[in-house]
Amino acid sequence: MKNLIILTIILSNLTIHGFVENSTKGYVNCMACHVAPNGGGVLTDYGRSLSAELMSTWKVTKGFENPFYGGVKNTENIKFGGQYRVIQVYAENDQVEIKKQFTMQNNLEFAVKYMKAYFVGTVGRVEGPDETPEKGNFLSERHYALWETSEDTRLRVGKFRQHFGINHPNHTRFVKASLGFGSNSESYNFEFMKFYEWGEINTSLSIGDFFEDTDVETKDRNFVFNYTHYLKGKSRIGFSFLTGKNTQLRRNLYGLNVVHPITKNLVIRSELDFEHKNTLSNNLYNNQTEGLYGDHQLGYQFFKGAMGYLIYEHQQTNLSESETQISSPGVGLQLLPIPHVELQVEHQRRSYKSDPGNPEHRSFITFHLYH
Repeated sequence: MKNLIILTIILSNLTIHGFVENSTKGYVNCMACHVAPNGGGVLTDYGRSLSAELMSTWKVTKGFENPFYGGVKNTENIKFGGQYRVIQVYAENDQVEIKKQFTMQNNLEFAVKYMKAYFVGTVGRVEGPDETPEKGNFLSERHYALWETSEDTRLRVGKFRQHFGINHPNHTRFVKASLGFGSNSESYNFEFMKFYEWGEINTSLSIGDFFEDTDVETKDRNFVFNYTHYLKGKSRIGFSFLTGKNTQLRRNLYGLNVVHPITKNLVIRSELDFEHKNTLSNNLYNNQTEGLYGDHQLGYQFFKGAMGYLIYEHQQTNLSESETQISSPGVGLQLLPIPHVELQVEHQRRSYKSDPGNPEHRSFITFHLYH
């Protein structure tokens, strides 16, 4: 039980940056700030300037937003980045109490441009608490080639996390992890994106992991379709669909999502996903189940670089069995005091229908440098 709580905390909070709330300020297209068309990872020079001008409370000094806090300057053809994150976690229920501090992520990232193509990769190592398997081993979370096939189309091939729904800073919360988009869910994919004035279309085909034993492979080999519509340039509403299978199950996944400013400072981000799956038994896909998953956040910006929020995650992996239901409301605060520095504090009270009298209280504090 103790190790399970530690593991789920890690999966719930490991992030890769892409502040989707910036879409409510007119940046509905992630490529305004990131090399990757879906956001996250290496920043463009414009994205770095926005970190100082739009997102951070204080700009510090001129050039501080450059890679490694002014220590390196990007060129037209080479961009640098990276992630360093540490966490202090606390979790308790009637049986166990856990207090831990450890490094969650530590890597460097680069993007090299040649003509109309980018070659992007990360170098780092496996991080986590002491009991993490293969801790300290070399890890490249993602490496891919990205072609600008035209002004409004992109083609990407390589290892990266497949896009489904909203790609937001906490996209590996337990709901996302349960759906297969959590920590270490990167696989080898072919992806095509088309951009319009009114929105974007993303399609991808996953072929799993080249280096995983196919006899025990659990990563999907699937097809994903995402449709996103921009509303007045400050809102996003989208639909996602996945169909695929692995050696254990076959599934279809349907999702609706929205990012919308209710007022100037009040922003809602919401995603609801429905899963239909059949598990493999006696070489046949049967044992049909249907599940419902949700991740909803209501955030209020007190001032530039400070956002308080209410969070509500919920899932029921089998709608025919109420005991599979989990609900997890919480409250948090995110601070971006200076460019590329993030502090986040959050507390959730997670309840299990299978054990209603024993809720889990989960809190964390993270310190994050995104170089």
